[in-house]
Amino acid sequence: MKPFLLVCTLLFGLGVSHAQVDEIKGASKNNSKKSGHSSDSDDSGGVGLDVFFFLFDGLGSLHTSKLQNRDNYPSAVSLDVAFQGAIKPSSYYVLQPRIRGTWGLFSTDFRMNYLIEDDVEGFKHIRTNDWQVLQLNLITNRFFTFRVGTGFMQEAFESYRYFSESAVMLNIHAPDQSKTLGFEFRFAKDWDTGVNPRRELNVQYQHQIFHASALHGYVTIGGLYQRYYNSINVWGVETGLVFRFF
Repeated sequence: MKPFLLVCTLLFGLGVSHAQVDEIKGASKNNSKKSGHSSDSDDSGGVGLDVFFFLFDGLGSLHTSKLQNRDNYPSAVSLDVAFQGAIKPSSYYVLQPRIRGTWGLFSTDFRMNYLIEDDVEGFKHIRTNDWQVLQLNLITNRFFTFRVGTGFMQEAFESYRYFSESAVMLNIHAPDQSKTLGFEFRFAKDWDTGVNPRRELNVQYQHQIFHASALHGYVTIGGLYQRYYNSINVWGVETGLVFRFF
């Protein structure tokens, strides 16, 4: 009962605005691109087909070995649905509904990131859509999971711009995956302008609270830190629920 009360308290408490929403909107507008993309071509000749097929064959073999190793890593084929949020008392809230599918070597991960403030004029918020289109689960065993990914971050406000986003994730877990300590780092960048719209570090502990056939439920607690446009800091205590099917 206590974990449930903690989740409710942190996710639904009220706070006072410290203007992060307006600052991030202003920084996004000020850093908007004023010119088009460069059309310069790359004359390096590209990667040879022999190298491409070598890499493709190597990834295929690694993918097959991970699928065959499900006795040691049962969630090699899985679906995660998460409802998590962070709060800085009397300031703002961050909500992060999220879904991730995993199939052996490969994962894809989509989330929405809401920053919400209770302003004197009412609630205001900004949202980003963050899709790690392709993640590679390079290490998957009974004790560790290590994955790297690439995709994009979309600012769902102002000019609705897109940025490249990379991610690195490390999980340390019990052999039956009932307990997990996870670290995640995300880095978004516009490589044409050099703008860094957001960096993020997330640390969380997951504890299994129920198990029914293929469904596993976890409560989470941890911390979230985000830095927008190299100057605007957002942080808070994070908690929530994760449902994992495997």
